[in-house]
Amino acid sequence: MSKLQQKVAYLKGLAEGLGVEKASREGRLLAEIIDVLDHMTAELDRLDELQQDMQEYISALDESVGELEDDYWEFDEYDDADDDDEDDGFIELECPKCHETVYFEEAVLEDDNIGEITCPECGEVVFDLDPTIYEDIETALPSED
Repeated sequence: MSKLQQKVAYLKGLAEGLGVEKASREGRLLAEIIDVLDHMTAELDRLDELQQDMQEYISALDESVGELEDDYWEFDEYDDADDDDEDDGFIELECPKCHETVYFEEAVLEDDNIGEITCPECGEVVFDLDPTIYEDIETALPSED
């Protein structure tokens, strides 16, 4: 029995113990209020049971979907994370001064408003995008050895 049910039962007992006359206006009002509270607690208990059933059902579905993912898709997020063969759209360079690895998007190469790429650690120019220096921008990229 929930605390709410206990309190409603206490109110019922209190009303009976005080001798509240159900024939009087106030007595009838109090009896109806207590009756409504009793119905509300019964409905809340029913909803609580339904919610617990729903949680168990959702948990079972989650397990089933997880098993399906494992069986049919065989996706391992750690295998794909270290895959260097994929083109992720970033260029990686090493700063000649502090040897920090600098990453920037390939799209930066096509932006006319950017003249150079600098190291965020030391401020050294890592890559110069001045088109007058390089006839073909691809020749400016370091070779991957």
